[in-house]
Amino acid sequence: MRNRPTLRRFLRDRGSVVAGLVLLIVVVASLAGGPIASTLLNHDGSDLFPYSVNENLRPVGPWSHVPAVNQALSLPDNSIAPPPKHAKRTLFVLGADSEVGRDEFIRLLDGGKASLEIGLGGVLVALAVGLPLGVLAGFYGRWLDAIISRITELVMAFPLILLLVLVSVRLRPTLEPISIKHVLPPGVLEVALTIGIFTSFYPLRLIRAQMLTLRHAEFVEAERMIGASNRRIIWRHLVPHLLPTLLVWGAVAVGTNILLEVGLSFIGAGVPLTTTTWGSMLVTTWGTIYSPHTYNAQAFTVWLTIFPTLAILIAVVSLNRVSEGARRALAPREL
Repeated sequence: MRNRPTLRRFLRDRGSVVAGLVLLIVVVASLAGGPIASTLLNHDGSDLFPYSVNENLRPVGPWSHVPAVNQALSLPDNSIAPPPKHAKRTLFVLGADSEVGRDEFIRLLDGGKASLEIGLGGVLVALAVGLPLGVLAGFYGRWLDAIISRITELVMAFPLILLLVLVSVRLRPTLEPISIKHVLPPGVLEVALTIGIFTSFYPLRLIRAQMLTLRHAEFVEAERMIGASNRRIIWRHLVPHLLPTLLVWGAVAVGTNILLEVGLSFIGAGVPLTTTTWGSMLVTTWGTIYSPHTYNAQAFTVWLTIFPTLAILIAVVSLNRVSEGARRALAPREL
């Protein structure tokens, strides 16, 4: 009942509602779209279709029907033979992804799932680290606050992307093999942990600032007067007051983490290329900064850049707009 005014304020913000619906479509498509599309099209994102590229290795464009042949036929002179005349054809909704001929549409859906897992996983890890430390620093203060604050400032003083690269390279041999089939692809846990640990100072500082104010609130003093323990005051009364702030921050942080994963992919510290994310799809097209792909006008197709970029743009902008709408709905008096 108490949440109804907040919901009504959010629903009155048409931009936030539209962004929420778009975000819901992106999430559902990313989670369930890949398996559904693979079933309907009779192939998945890892299947190779060599006849989906021409003699210049240029992939076919959107809405193309290509021979459903997974291995190219060779002529006696070692050249590529044309596909069998009566070979079945399969539909590539968004065309092929590269010279190896994988389905760009299914890979885009699968990549969305992995990218969202990294974005949300990074937020959960950051909260797991930042929430208890921020609560302790803000509620108890004094020497505990000083120690936690100095450590946080030390971490913030280093370039974030450099820290992510260093730790990612160190963790890769241990965490990259950890995966759960169809749920957690290889490399996703490693990147989510790395991003979450080294962005935890954002929620930590937000929580500490609020706790410094809330610990002197009248309801806290009333709880102390009736003999409530610090633990009860913190978890039953103060932490619930932090949830609106953390909700707004979390929506923005998921989008930020998706962009960080793209950046890590371009510097060779992201997920392995065998794992499809929106970042790794762009890397497949353009290479990393250490090993860029040479531009070939005959083989180049703009679609391989447009589709992943649009997916990233839509997801991040929707998350930011939903976050803004949630902030206005949760704290109308701040407007």
